[in-house]
Amino acid sequence: MSIQPQDFHTLRFVQLYNSFDPGQAIRNVQTELDIFHHENLLFPVSYNESEYHNSYICSFHTAYIDYAREELQLIKSPVQRWLLHKASYLASVWLKMAHINHSVCLNNWLFSTNPLPSLSAQEVFAITHKLVLQNPFHNLTIRSLNAKHNGELIEHLTAQGWLMLPARQVYLFPKNGDWQKRNNVKNDQRLLRKTALTLLQPQEHCKADFKEIEQCFHRLFIDKHSQFNPQYSAQYLWMLHRQNLMEFFSFRDSAGRILATLGVFTENGVMTAPIVGYDTHAQKKLGLYRLVIAQLCKLAMERQLDLNLSSGAGEFKRNRGGEATMEYTALYCRHLPFKQRWLLHSFSKLLNRYAPKLFTENQI
Repeated sequence: MSIQPQDFHTLRFVQLYNSFDPGQAIRNVQTELDIFHHENLLFPVSYNESEYHNSYICSFHTAYIDYAREELQLIKSPVQRWLLHKASYLASVWLKMAHINHSVCLNNWLFSTNPLPSLSAQEVFAITHKLVLQNPFHNLTIRSLNAKHNGELIEHLTAQGWLMLPARQVYLFPKNGDWQKRNNVKNDQRLLRKTALTLLQPQEHCKADFKEIEQCFHRLFIDKHSQFNPQYSAQYLWMLHRQNLMEFFSFRDSAGRILATLGVFTENGVMTAPIVGYDTHAQKKLGLYRLVIAQLCKLAMERQLDLNLSSGAGEFKRNRGGEATMEYTALYCRHLPFKQRWLLHSFSKLLNRYAPKLFTENQI
């Protein structure tokens, strides 16, 4: 097997995560991480048994039950909200009976979004076959699929028996897209140029900065949104920076405090931002979220890369030209006992019937 430059990226990531004790890198994640290789392709792969209290990035029960319950507040109809809340308890029993968390997840970088490479039908067949042989009692999963970036891959997976489970609605900003001409985007870039805050480039960060970076992320994604988002430690974020696995850009005030931060992850030609955070108690006139997104958009434009801005803040992202699209989790269970297959297939049918419309109408 010849090692390609991107493969060293994968090797460094897996080695880094495994250098931490369980729960130290990401406080609410318990998983085994290893490398899966097929010919000249290397992927990080996570292994789980049950771990129902994990973050959604490696617990599908958390993603579809616990996190979903918190998202019910976004449902506009009170009746629909009440019905879904009651149904979630039945779904929880259903998924536990199906051993949903007894899972092997391919290409899991333990981020909210994991960009995937293009794979031929032959590669999909070979990878599926190899994973089944190595993991005969686990379901197989692949997160972060969308029709815009992974249309052909979705077709190959579906043709070979993988189920597509709607996961959430994400916002895409294609390179050279019309979104770059939007007034809101131009206004954000103007704010970026005129802000009194100091923009720290990746090489200007020191280890001490990462405690404040952790706090900024925690205040936005954990305190303001959900405890089920991954709770990255300052030490882990620092090491991601040191190993050049993530680029950090931060905004510092005149007193030397980091008020906002951005962690950029680029893989397979797609730029994402797993780390976005700011001091939610700071003055709103600073426009901290706008600054962070403006810097991210600036990078995408300069580097001519597609940008996946993940989910949430739907109105904000649409106003800047974000294209809403459904994200899917692929699930393979053909090798499992009949009961598990039936439960998982039935769950997939229910999701595909109701979830896309629900996500679209309520901007989830």
